[in-house]
Amino acid sequence: MLKYISKRPLTLIRWPDGIQGKKFYTKNKPTWTKKWIPTTFLPWDEDNEYLLANKTPHLVWLANLAALEIHTMNSRMSNINKPDHFIVDLDPPENSNFEEVKEIAFKIKEHLEAYGYFPFAKLSGSKGIHITSCIEANWEYKEVMEVIKSLMKEFIKKNPSTTLFVHKEKRKQKTLLDIYRNHPGNTTVAPYSLRGKSKAPVSMPLPWEQIAKTQSADEYDMDKCLTYVKSHGDAWENIFQKSSKIHTAHAIHPMPIAPKDEESSISRKGKIKTDQAEDNSIKTPLKDYQDKRDFSKTAEPGITDESANDVNDKFVIQMHDATNLHFDLRLGVEGVLKSWAIPKGIPLEKGLKRLAILTEDHPAKYLSFEGTIPKGEYGGGDMWVFESGTIEWLKYTKNDLKFKLISKQINGNFAMYQLKDGKEWIIEKKEDSPLRFFESPPKPMLSDVSKVIPKKAGDYLYEIKWDGIRVMIYKKANEIKILSRSGRDISKQFPEILDPKWIRVQEAIIDAELVCLDAEGRPVFSDIISRMHSMGASKIEHLSKSKKACLYTFDCIFINGKEMISMPFEKRHDWLEAIIKTGDLIRISNTFEDGAALYEAAKQMNLEGIMAKKKKGKYTLGARSDAWKKIKFRQSMECHIIGYTEGKGDRKGVFGALHIATKIDGAWKYYGKVGTGFDRTKLEDIWFKIKDLAPSPKPINVNIEEENRTKWINPSYLCEVTYASLSSNETLREPVFIKMWKEV
Repeated sequence: MLKYISKRPLTLIRWPDGIQGKKFYTKNKPTWTKKWIPTTFLPWDEDNEYLLANKTPHLVWLANLAALEIHTMNSRMSNINKPDHFIVDLDPPENSNFEEVKEIAFKIKEHLEAYGYFPFAKLSGSKGIHITSCIEANWEYKEVMEVIKSLMKEFIKKNPSTTLFVHKEKRKQKTLLDIYRNHPGNTTVAPYSLRGKSKAPVSMPLPWEQIAKTQSADEYDMDKCLTYVKSHGDAWENIFQKSSKIHTAHAIHPMPIAPKDEESSISRKGKIKTDQAEDNSIKTPLKDYQDKRDFSKTAEPGITDESANDVNDKFVIQMHDATNLHFDLRLGVEGVLKSWAIPKGIPLEKGLKRLAILTEDHPAKYLSFEGTIPKGEYGGGDMWVFESGTIEWLKYTKNDLKFKLISKQINGNFAMYQLKDGKEWIIEKKEDSPLRFFESPPKPMLSDVSKVIPKKAGDYLYEIKWDGIRVMIYKKANEIKILSRSGRDISKQFPEILDPKWIRVQEAIIDAELVCLDAEGRPVFSDIISRMHSMGASKIEHLSKSKKACLYTFDCIFINGKEMISMPFEKRHDWLEAIIKTGDLIRISNTFEDGAALYEAAKQMNLEGIMAKKKKGKYTLGARSDAWKKIKFRQSMECHIIGYTEGKGDRKGVFGALHIATKIDGAWKYYGKVGTGFDRTKLEDIWFKIKDLAPSPKPINVNIEEENRTKWINPSYLCEVTYASLSSNETLREPVFIKMWKEV
């Protein structure tokens, strides 16, 4: 198997609970993937980190994931944009005779051989036969796809029991020649991969003479496969030695011209030819789309040179920040994208219904369109691909649709039906999808500490380091919750933040900092801490007016069913800006390209420091990551207060210094005393908080100075200290007390 999947990006179908349990399709590597497993990114998909299997241990590791099906692409990472083979997948209609499938396979074999190719065959392990021909990796996917499509149209002309139409209702009980696996990023089950079915059928390479003897596409189970390979060897052993040029490169035969019959047209209230050029008549289904746009101003795709069949049974959801933020659902049907604007987004819960407004049909190339539509043009504003995938149709009529959306994150059955006004539809979710982050709130990402701005400064964006309370904001429908870093619900303490209208989507999780600002716009940490610990409705109401909290939002990890932790930071921040309605209390933490200038400005304003965030960095839940770097003007540390020394002299009646430590693997790590950074007010305030704390046995096993004057206390409070460096015994040099707060 390795020779067929090595150095190719893999997608997996996993059955962790066995084939009777749930399965899921995955491109992205698990977060706990071992470092020795090779991975890669693709030029057309930077959101996913694909697994590779180049050696036997890699393949064994995939087996341990219960990755029963392993699917590969047509190109290797060394030349990822140029395939080294193409595939024709014979997908027969329901209740078909396998003899007919074999007959078509042998006819395709002869057809390809006539053009100079060397076709090999394998049983799919499911219903059909896969025919593979190796080619020199000198042509890009688009060129190869055009050649295959032309070849198969010529074949269909002579074999009308076959079709290129994916949609089952359009197939009319014909065998689909599925050539659409030859697009970049599309995959086919690998040779010798198991299929997730009873008896463990294998995607089995066989010589043509053996194909002729088979009775079904799933005839070779795991045992029969091993027996055959042991006695006969690998049927595809020399497949890569049989590579050829694409036939148009050496003109063995003239390029076949597809007939202008029903197979090369799209039927939608009449026939529209796919070879239609610039002259688009009134009959085109895309006339409304064309009439509403000035293509000399907008970067949206035009309607010429469309590969209409390639869009069938595919979908895209786009987030569209136009006059009002909304989501566009586009379903590939009959060569175009049927489109609806859904103001509140796709419903995520069973029985939830939302309004969908029918808009004009869009061309196939809109499947991947992202960009800014100029202000003043139709639909002016930013547009992003929110999610895309495939459709499994359950019902399709003029005004009643039932379908399953299949993608990385938006999955499940939906129903859509038309209201009396032809433009207004209702979309309803027919089954529940668990919202993982709402059921089990994620822990926020933590940052590394750096003394200097990163060397590759251009790889980062920079923000102010806000000195406040780190919070996660949860919005679901019309309710907002505020959780502290530890997960405590502190919503009641900040009523001024709870108006749901400032978040322009229905479901979101936003990473932010709550601060109280002074007259100069600098954070006052003691004020926000007193707000967090305020009790009683009247006091909370008073403080919400006298010490108003500002919320600085800086990241977004969930929007309307989509987890965004694998997206690059700069894109997450763009989406954050799209969904936040800013105001006096709600703000977005601005990002800057010039970190050095921001550092100097923050220093002059006596702020805490700045943050450096990798533009391409992902969001690592609950863990420290070098994708974020905290750059303070001195090094700082958060510690527990574990004791204090008795005050003397001008500190008589309060304390002298605080003993500080952190807990590491269940044991206290002592960092010494901090005795500077206090004025009289701060001394008395801290003394009032710690003097009555319960005494504690000495928690550390080291000798300390002034132990006879030390009181050990219950470590209920945390403090932040700055320091110059660590001493040889790993206590802090020149520590200065900054602030203190109660652990929550």
